[in-house]
Amino acid sequence: MPRPRAALVLSACLFVCACSKGQVEPTDPGGGGKVCTEIGCIGGLRVELQSASGWAPGEYTFSFALDGAPVTCTGSLPLRACDAGPSLACDVPDRVQIGESGCALPPEQHGFADILVPSSPARLDLAIRRDGQQLWAGELAPTYVESQPNGPGCEPICRGATAQVALP
Repeated sequence: MPRPRAALVLSACLFVCACSKGQVEPTDPGGGGKVCTEIGCIGGLRVELQSASGWAPGEYTFSFALDGAPVTCTGSLPLRACDAGPSLACDVPDRVQIGESGCALPPEQHGFADILVPSSPARLDLAIRRDGQQLWAGELAPTYVESQPNGPGCEPICRGATAQVALP
């Protein structure tokens, strides 16, 4: 019975050869042997707002100076309904993003979350007021760290920092 055995060997060889074609060692388009994934990242400054007693209802103003450039965001708590859009509005669009938390919860659970400043300022002056009363004011001088989530030599290069602001 040599024929069935030869057919089995031939079939096995074809299977192995066909499978090995899909497992060629990956390389980059430049031929350097480097492979980069396509993971994205968010750079900039993230300011964690930490409120020990929660957020009281009222009119809020967040005043920023991003390397001297002013931005003011205003809004109130309780938040608007979730489907009504953001409760805060900034006078300069896209310079800061302030998270809003709890729009689907009871009003006493509404609050503000982290602040994201995508531009990576070297210095950020921030003042937070409720009903005209200052809750916090200070200067942040973040230390940025670079990371490459797709590996060394792969884009993007992200530059990020985190700071904390403790509110009363």
